[in-house]
Amino acid sequence: MNWIQTRNTLLVVFGLNMVIGCSNTSNENDSVLIPEVNEPVNTINKGRATLDSLNALIIDNPNNLDVLESRAALYLGARNLAYAKADIDAVLAVDSNRLRALEILGDLNFATNITRESRDAWQKCMRLDPSYVPCRLKMAQLYHVVTEFEKSAELVDGVLNLDSQNPEAHFLKGLLMRDALGDTTRALQWFQKAIDIAPDYAEAIDMCGVLYSAQNNPLALAYFNRLIALDSLNKLSFYNRGMYYLKQKQWNGALEDFTSCTKLDPADIESFFNLGYIHLQLDLRREAIGYFNQALSIQPINHRALYGRGYAYELLGDITNAEKDYREALSYNPDHEGSRQGIMRIQRANSQTLAN
Repeated sequence: MNWIQTRNTLLVVFGLNMVIGCSNTSNENDSVLIPEVNEPVNTINKGRATLDSLNALIIDNPNNLDVLESRAALYLGARNLAYAKADIDAVLAVDSNRLRALEILGDLNFATNITRESRDAWQKCMRLDPSYVPCRLKMAQLYHVVTEFEKSAELVDGVLNLDSQNPEAHFLKGLLMRDALGDTTRALQWFQKAIDIAPDYAEAIDMCGVLYSAQNNPLALAYFNRLIALDSLNKLSFYNRGMYYLKQKQWNGALEDFTSCTKLDPADIESFFNLGYIHLQLDLRREAIGYFNQALSIQPINHRALYGRGYAYELLGDITNAEKDYREALSYNPDHEGSRQGIMRIQRANSQTLAN
């Protein structure tokens, strides 16, 4: 099951009075958005059927509801929501009680933020078949998103009673331990159980990495490394590992990972910013300015990048440009303490120069 995770930024405060965000995690309502719909075990969906093969099957048999559901799931995964809805509407027009169609309908509504209709579709599915695990899990996820943790836990426990080896249920149990009880130790145990059952369960691996990283535990690296081995094009895994290295002041590792991020996403402002910060730590001030410039070329109104560049100018003795950047940063964020302190340092230095 794939999760489109909404994660609050994991914040780390550094010596520049800046806050550098880790786009990963976790509350941390990373709960869940749309999981991938469950694929039935039949000859059509052993493996991932391509759109072309599904279209060919529909041409041969336009009334095959299994194929229409499978194509809807494929469209949903590709975020082609209008086509997905057309297929599911066609299925439900023939049979309004098809469980998988109701599941996908709920997913579609969730993808467009119509959560009430998602709930209605999944609850109908549960009424028709209380043992149908996918919709029970999705209702549990929905309750988790809206912080109705007791209802979520009841559904998750019900799934585990039906299927004690369900990795998604173990993952959700971990989220509930963390978010409802604040118990990261037990949360990690549940996430690890999910991984034991499904070794390539990326979301559980990621969550372990994030939680261990928040604890400054080097075990985080094993999980981030595993994620990168599973998907070397996943920028977030490089970013999170880079943040771990950065917090530990392991500059070389951080430089490599944030550089990988910018190659995977040339518009990654945070990684350019972090590269600027690291070069400041290495006393490579002109190089730092170059990275802050890249961040500002992507997002000109960025008080943190302006402050970082201004600080680099100040260290180089270029007071005019330093003050200019500090003042521009304050024009965007009047409460930014670092820029205010920078201007005060410059004013004190100017006063001393005049006094002498």
